[in-house]
Amino acid sequence: MSHTTILDRWADHVERDGQAPAVATPDREWSRDELARYACGLRARLAEDDGRGPVLIACAEPVPVIAAILACAATGRTFAPVDIRQPEARWAALLEDLRPAAVVTDRAGGAALSPHLGLLAGVRVVAADAVEPGDWRAADWRGLDVPDAGYVYFTSGTTGRPKGIKGSLQAVEHFLDWESAEFGITEGTRVSLLTSPGFDAFLRDALVPLRCGGSVQAAGPGTVPVAASFAEWLEKQRVEVVHCVPTVFRTLRAAGLTADSLPELRTVLLAGEPVRSADVAWWRALFGDDKALVNLYGPSETTMTKVFRRLGAEDAEAETVPAGVPLPGVDIRVLAAGAPVTGTIGEIEIRTPFPLGGYLDGRAGGFTGTHGYRTGDLGRLRPDGVLEVLGRRDQQVKVNGVRVELGEIEDTLRRHPGVRDVCAAAVAEAGADPVLVAYVVTDDSVTDGELRAHAESGLVPGCRPALHVRLAAIPRTLNGKADRRALPMPSAVRAAATEDGPRNDTEARIAGLWCELLHLSAVGRHDDFTLLGGDSLTIARLLDRLRSLFGVDVPLRTFVDDPTVSGLAAAVTSRSRSNR
Repeated sequence: MSHTTILDRWADHVERDGQAPAVATPDREWSRDELARYACGLRARLAEDDGRGPVLIACAEPVPVIAAILACAATGRTFAPVDIRQPEARWAALLEDLRPAAVVTDRAGGAALSPHLGLLAGVRVVAADAVEPGDWRAADWRGLDVPDAGYVYFTSGTTGRPKGIKGSLQAVEHFLDWESAEFGITEGTRVSLLTSPGFDAFLRDALVPLRCGGSVQAAGPGTVPVAASFAEWLEKQRVEVVHCVPTVFRTLRAAGLTADSLPELRTVLLAGEPVRSADVAWWRALFGDDKALVNLYGPSETTMTKVFRRLGAEDAEAETVPAGVPLPGVDIRVLAAGAPVTGTIGEIEIRTPFPLGGYLDGRAGGFTGTHGYRTGDLGRLRPDGVLEVLGRRDQQVKVNGVRVELGEIEDTLRRHPGVRDVCAAAVAEAGADPVLVAYVVTDDSVTDGELRAHAESGLVPGCRPALHVRLAAIPRTLNGKADRRALPMPSAVRAAATEDGPRNDTEARIAGLWCELLHLSAVGRHDDFTLLGGDSLTIARLLDRLRSLFGVDVPLRTFVDDPTVSGLAAAVTSRSRSNR
């Protein structure tokens, strides 16, 4: 199995039927031949320089990202896809560390990069929107003798600087080969793409179907459908295999699914966060064994999934839903005091059948030798060889599937002149998914809006606090460390501070919906939904629930203009009248 097998098999499918669908976006459907000729055009443009050095892929749209990945793989060049929603400080650090020789960017990516043109002096910039399709021949993409230059993905770092993780196409091919065989992904299979290009899971979502002759069903840049909209999208796109984080999956519980829903769907693969036994029980009550629910586990340092489990009846009642057993060729150990243990909690170590790339800056981190990585996750290996993942041994958390270093959040907020102390935490109210909360001690003049703007200037979207909770002092242990176990729940703090409640039935119903979605006991009619912790996913759920509750569609633009209970109530009332 070669690192170029991905291209060999993709070329076979293009040659067999060039008119078959390859990628579907909200705007259009791309055939295999169209995607292939686009990739050829990008390959030719990238060959105009010396053909060496990393290629930064800064595009919002998924198709140019996919085409650029194929082009880089065919020319033996390292590619580094990024989420273009980076704060300026992070862009600068990323460019300094990667030192790209070329950049592929679309219009949105070009706008995001424009303040940093000084760092791109002498770098070839390829406008993806202006690339002319090239002449495609299968022979030009098969059996290539090019190096496995792999890829770089950037993730959160403890120092506030993005951390580049190097990976190989050999490692990607190991995963693709396993998933396609394990779940029967073959010619024509329709696979979801809900992932930002800035996460390595994008490779899984895009390359699994293309390698197997299936098609990529992309939800669109910066948008993830939720609840009823998610169910409608899955049915409309006839998705058969979906990858998503458990947080997004759980929104389907509000979609009113029945045993006859989602007729084309056959496999749901969950990764990035713990799966709950209640998730399994709900899904199995609807579909039994007809639609497989699968748990996946593996850090970016070892390339996507390394452990999996098909979830069954016993998992619906388990206290901890297991991560599962390792992929072929992968070895999992749990270490306590440096020695492998079974049945005892320790740190999880993963050993792979392919070399690991390490970090871009050369730091050792958790890498042990060329094939091993100590994850920092705590776990337990059962006597039957099944792995349970039980949390972290450091300050790294995962929220909505995004790896977040709490120290990075604290470091960023401490730079605000009005912040005297801060402690960041991932907090889960009863029955809710965890959200990032910044507990802050500030001067009286500092507003939540200022804190949010400051966080946006230094943190990527997935690492920004959803909520800022004001405290008189951060609780501390006897040795002076922040005592996260003593931090109050945001709902308790909010209940004590809320004034100016709803004034009519519509406002009261909307306020009740906010309390449910944000897990607060009370909200004011002039409170800002985003400042109370509403992120893009929660906003989508809110608009979906408003449609169900009042029978009207409130556009996102209307919400953004006035994201308050009173503002939404006015919008709902106005639209209800116009529908009569």
